[in-house]
Amino acid sequence: MNIGIIGLGSIGTMLVKAFVKSNASREGRLIVFNRTREKAEHLQAEYGILIADSAQEVCEQADVVFVCTKPLDILPLLGQLSIPVERHVVSVAAGVSIEDLERVHTGAVSKVIPTVTSQELRGVSLFTCSQRLSRLQREQFIDLLGAVGAIQEVSEEVIETATILTSSAPGLIAGILESFAQAAVRQSPQLPIETARSMLVETMLGTALLLQKERLGFDQLIERVATKGGITEEGLRVLDKSLPASFDELFSITQAKHDTLKQLVRKQTNE
Repeated sequence: MNIGIIGLGSIGTMLVKAFVKSNASREGRLIVFNRTREKAEHLQAEYGILIADSAQEVCEQADVVFVCTKPLDILPLLGQLSIPVERHVVSVAAGVSIEDLERVHTGAVSKVIPTVTSQELRGVSLFTCSQRLSRLQREQFIDLLGAVGAIQEVSEEVIETATILTSSAPGLIAGILESFAQAAVRQSPQLPIETARSMLVETMLGTALLLQKERLGFDQLIERVATKGGITEEGLRVLDKSLPASFDELFSITQAKHDTLKQLVRKQTNE
């Protein structure tokens, strides 16, 4: 299967690295187009990918085409292209629905919300597909996504909430850990900030592996660590005062952002 990628921003570049690293794409089977050719050439030198001269060329040569442009650029771009009906077009943008994609392509369309951690073949890629996919297209698509990490099929009704737990989560977790490290240094200025950060990264890795390998629930791990009347229990009590409201606000604000973006996309389809 030939894979095409249009747009080499952070997500497009990550997909190139992930597909090559996982051997999901063999040499000569991954073709990309980027408006700035120099960026594509850097990736070609490192990963042996093919470079197209246009987005149209990608659509003509690839079986599945990942469109990795900005959300408000996707529909105008696809509307300008002549895409063969047998091509499977995949959007990685928030705010663009399956229905939106079906308006500009008569063949199979899907929506994927990747995560930057797929570069390390970890994390969860969310996906939802149109009814137009053939059984073979669906099987190939699932195999391709599964090669670069865990996958989760979700409905469009929940994909925006799930996005915060997957695609946005690495940045949010990094922000939480940075605040954690900074607080530790404020408490003990003799502790170097880099040491505090390193401790937290290693602890996060160990925690994730313990949860996964022993199939523990979060509550089970808390029970294992937080002894009655101990330090961890006191810390959890502090977090319980502020975190629930903070996360409720986080989901509320991000949902409003999604709603605004969807309105802008719908406005494009009505013009």
